[in-house]
Amino acid sequence: MDDFLADNRAHWEELAALHPGTDFYDVESFLAGESTLLPLEREELGDVVGEGTRILHLQCHFGLDTLSWAREGAVVTGVDFSGTAIGTARDLAAATGLDDRARFVECDVYDLPATLDEAGAFDVVFTSYGVLNWLPDVERWAEVVAGFLAPGGTFYVAEIHPFAHVLMDLELEAGRPVPDWSYFGGGARTYEEDGTYAAPAATLDSTTTHEWAHGLGEIVTALLDSGLDVEFLREHPFACFEQFPGMEVDDEGRWWLPEGTNHPPLTFSLLARSPE
Repeated sequence: MDDFLADNRAHWEELAALHPGTDFYDVESFLAGESTLLPLEREELGDVVGEGTRILHLQCHFGLDTLSWAREGAVVTGVDFSGTAIGTARDLAAATGLDDRARFVECDVYDLPATLDEAGAFDVVFTSYGVLNWLPDVERWAEVVAGFLAPGGTFYVAEIHPFAHVLMDLELEAGRPVPDWSYFGGGARTYEEDGTYAAPAATLDSTTTHEWAHGLGEIVTALLDSGLDVEFLREHPFACFEQFPGMEVDDEGRWWLPEGTNHPPLTFSLLARSPE
């Protein structure tokens, strides 16, 4: 497992150096004042976040969403295991004048309780889009989430739907579609791939990655077992990026399959609360 996580960290170190210069992330627009938060999370979590709300953002990459919440008035802590990503996030915090309400911690999610001595200190724990498939143990993840929430605090995740992973990795065998990605887990899946979702034509040195499948039932049960009360679980027919060729983007940055498609679930969102 340590080797798997080392491969993933090396991969994300490289992506963290590459991504800030891509059109996908459009750092220039962010620096000019635009938010990187999508309408979904702003609508579903926005009422919870106000001036001084303490947010812990897990797997924050190089901090654009973290800093966007800071622009909403929150006091934010972003966490990522890539030192390169954390360095860029701190630079962006300084460049935007948000470093008085934003800090960034270089740490693996599972090691955070031993690194950040602030159990029960956060009003909101937040994470989004392409995060859970990098975690081998969703039960431990849920325990970390619950451990950092203040009584009555809110956990929120917006994420690629587990079923969308199955659709993305369908292959044809004997004329029949066979998923390369198992909805029900079954251990690590190892990939050797060049490029990145933000720069498909990029050439990488660290191409070996390992991912884990977690179905909705596993995710919800882990959060319930950690002591949280799930308030809602919603499934959505749009994606946060162009998951499939031919998708069309609307004015709110949501990607849709062509009109007339029987839309599968491509995104889910979940909000849970810590007991008072």
